[in-house]
Amino acid sequence: MALPVVEKDKKSFGTEQMLVVGAAIALWYSSSAIANTTSRKILTSIPAPLFLTLVQFTVATVLLHFYLRILKIQPYRELSLTKQSKERTVLLRLAGVYTAGFIFVNAGYVIVNVSLAETLRSAEPLVSVLLALLFLKHEKVSTLMLVSMIPIVVGGGLSSFGDSTFSPLGLLFVTVSNVSFSMRSLLTKHLHSDYKGDALNVFYHVSRVGLIYLLFLNASRDALGILVDEKWQVTYYLGSFDSNAARVFLVNGFCYFLYNQMSFFVLSKVEMVTHAVANAFRRVVTIVFSVWYFGNEINTVNACGIVLAISGVLLYSKAKSS
Repeated sequence: MALPVVEKDKKSFGTEQMLVVGAAIALWYSSSAIANTTSRKILTSIPAPLFLTLVQFTVATVLLHFYLRILKIQPYRELSLTKQSKERTVLLRLAGVYTAGFIFVNAGYVIVNVSLAETLRSAEPLVSVLLALLFLKHEKVSTLMLVSMIPIVVGGGLSSFGDSTFSPLGLLFVTVSNVSFSMRSLLTKHLHSDYKGDALNVFYHVSRVGLIYLLFLNASRDALGILVDEKWQVTYYLGSFDSNAARVFLVNGFCYFLYNQMSFFVLSKVEMVTHAVANAFRRVVTIVFSVWYFGNEINTVNACGIVLAISGVLLYSKAKSS
């Protein structure tokens, strides 16, 4: 899921702008489908989610650095990591939960199919509502928002019914990622109260801090692998790492960057509720693409669960905008 942005005034659409936004949505959907599908493809042969997340953050950070600081396509706003400030404190926490979110999403892909993982990830609004009730007393949680939780929960349960890849551990990983991404939303709101950069600048700063965390985590895991079990080391799996595998990793990293980039772009052009609806349908596209690519079988109960969960997300988006 992409980082939220501060809402801007949206202009009425002309034909040209509609075409631009439509093209951006097409890129958003296609890059998301490819990113998630290639993540599953990589992780079934090289079960190293920490390393894959490192590659994704590295590619995103490098491309964002060129986009914002070298090519200067969009204004860059500094957020110092060396100077003590409230913004830096919030950024460090935000980068931590954001990085954890993607680590556990990738860990989930080691165990469960993309279609199941994406459906379970649609339960993120449920976590957001619970966090709002616990920590954001000033934010109103309407009855309709609470009602929308029912199809999300029931749909998530039905989608996993009879799925051969379902496991409690996979559910745990996806749930932790949902908590992380919901915490990300809360921390992003706090960051925007002091930091005036747009969402793309936030994505850049979060990516570069997350990259530092991931370098440390990967180095620590490899060091422990020497002492505990060589299967903890990425080098254990690199014997089969050839030029084709390298291309898949790079395509995955680029698509991870592109789908976040296009999500930010679309959100800057449309209302937040429109973006939320579009994001719900992005999940549908990703699920359908992964089922086609991997040849997974989805029975009638699973299909009904997916539709029910996505419907709950749409209802939640409608309730949140009211």
